[in-house]
Amino acid sequence: MKISLPIIFTAFVLFSAHTFAAESADAQIPSAETAKLRAASYDGTWSGTIKCLYDPGLWPEDECDIGLTFEIQDDTLSVQQVVRSKTGEETKSEINPGKFQFGRLATNAIAVSLGTGDDEDGTWVETWSFAMTLTDPDHMTVHWTRIVNNIDMPKDQKGSKFSSVGMGELVRKSPI
Repeated sequence: MKISLPIIFTAFVLFSAHTFAAESADAQIPSAETAKLRAASYDGTWSGTIKCLYDPGLWPEDECDIGLTFEIQDDTLSVQQVVRSKTGEETKSEINPGKFQFGRLATNAIAVSLGTGDDEDGTWVETWSFAMTLTDPDHMTVHWTRIVNNIDMPKDQKGSKFSSVGMGELVRKSPI
């Protein structure tokens, strides 16, 4: 007997819906703390440090960990970073001004920016992304990814294509 893919899919959906309904019926009423977290706003100024989980080592004089400040209002995000060299020198810059798309669902949010430009290596294209979750109304866990393609460079040349990844906590400094 041959069972078709649509029948398997329909059975899976019905089973999942039944399981979800049963679990939802058994769910407890949210506590006041849970309700406060769900209602918490992302709007405001947040800052903290993202610790590197992966660094391609292209800038050996710099520490990979970066200081970040987010300014969030509604669906607008601006990002400032501070990169510190191993000798303690700090370089501050705004990341892709006006280009971040920001969206939120309950306690989680995501921000993504795509950019392109030209420099001494030719044309580059990059993506910055931040996945966020509120741990309480004034603290968020952030996962950061940056990926760059220097499309005019030969793919086997160091720095042609690279990605950095990090994670950390930002603390609300002020509401907006």
